[in-house]
Amino acid sequence: MFLRDHAIEPCTGCGSCAEDGLCRIGYDWAEELFSRLDRAPGLVLTAPVYFYHLPSQAKAWIDRAQSRYMARQSGMRTPQALRRAYVVLVAGRTRGENLFAGILPTLNYFLQVFDFRIEKTLCLRGLDGADDFSRDRAAKDAVRDLARSSGW
Repeated sequence: MFLRDHAIEPCTGCGSCAEDGLCRIGYDWAEELFSRLDRAPGLVLTAPVYFYHLPSQAKAWIDRAQSRYMARQSGMRTPQALRRAYVVLVAGRTRGENLFAGILPTLNYFLQVFDFRIEKTLCLRGLDGADDFSRDRAAKDAVRDLARSSGW
């Protein structure tokens, strides 16, 4: 599934989710996609890096999870058994000490809301063009190794 194929409205900060843990926007795919996360036995999340963070649509979806966070904080949603998540981040830049530094805590806290624990993260660099991944043997091997380590 590609997030880009689903319309996601940004959080408006209205605060209505503090009352009952429900987001009032309701005319996009955010809640349906959250429900899919609720039902998933595990997760592999891949994302490109844009300006040292996730693309805007991904960040908008994450921000919309505030309703789920509020539901958990108020006791309306109880934590479930932790499930495994694997993350693959792909950046065009070949260097940059903090290239993935903003994304990793964001994903960690977002996935915790849905009872996922990140088991392994793969941060790939220098993959910017459409064919870069298919030409990069080390990147392909790293993704293959991550897939094998998942046991799925």
